[in-house]
Amino acid sequence: MSSPYTGGNAMSGKQVNGISFTMNDDYYPGLFRGADLASISAQETYFLLQRVYLGSLIIGGILGALTSLFHGSALTWIYTSMAAVLSVGLLVLWIGRARQDDKIWFDCRAVAESVKTATWRFMMAVPPFEKDDSVDQRFISELREIREARPDCQKYLAGVVGADASPITEFMRKTRSLTFEERKQFYIEQRLRDQKSWYSRKAQMNARSGERWFWSTVVLQLLAIIAAIAQIPIGGFGANLVPIVTTCAAAAVAWNQMKRHDELKKTYALASQELSELEAIARGLSTNDDFLQLVEQVEEAISREHTMWCARRDVLL
Repeated sequence: MSSPYTGGNAMSGKQVNGISFTMNDDYYPGLFRGADLASISAQETYFLLQRVYLGSLIIGGILGALTSLFHGSALTWIYTSMAAVLSVGLLVLWIGRARQDDKIWFDCRAVAESVKTATWRFMMAVPPFEKDDSVDQRFISELREIREARPDCQKYLAGVVGADASPITEFMRKTRSLTFEERKQFYIEQRLRDQKSWYSRKAQMNARSGERWFWSTVVLQLLAIIAAIAQIPIGGFGANLVPIVTTCAAAAVAWNQMKRHDELKKTYALASQELSELEAIARGLSTNDDFLQLVEQVEEAISREHTMWCARRDVLL
């Protein structure tokens, strides 16, 4: 799950009491920025290693199919290259297991999203962050609990730019000081609608990606069938194409399963729909108590979707 970003809206660039009605990552606590960057880095490394591993299987399959076309020293070179490529794949597989980038990715993302939820509760003065003298202490204690709940993330936050920034930014304090109507408008635009749009875009993106990978697998499987049937009357080609194509099909299936496009399409669509319903309710709010209840419902919906995301990957919350 990538970090939601602010899309364009009617309030972008508007100034109220000296602050811009556009939320960005620099306005969140340092813990969020550190965990967010660490999660993104681990995610990129994880998928890079997976691509290299699957690529080694495909290249190994291609080299294996070519062995019937060569003789002598050329054949020796082909076998040597195939052994080297498959050895690299095995090494990458071992490195990935040792590094556990997927766990780092999931854990740091869990920290980042928990901090983000706490930050919005703080800015909107939702319990337990009501306006009193001890609210800063309660918020910092909340961040400490989030961080200590996943001690394995600590070493990955060290050295990340922004991770040691202030836990309570000036923007967060200014947002708390806005009037009820200003805070309500800011929250609806920059949290509720922005998050709804993010889920909607991601649902559509995963739907398209899932379709592409499904039909790619179907086409590869059909090509394998065609290649097998074509070899029947002639007793086979010089190189057997079937293992190559089936290996590519298996790699496509494995990649699609790793990305979980079909699952994410459904969960993101449901989250977007739930937030759309809450947005409709938000338009008619007139009291601060009703607004605080809305914030609770929105943050609960977002947290529930993230909890499901973590649960599917066996991440302890």
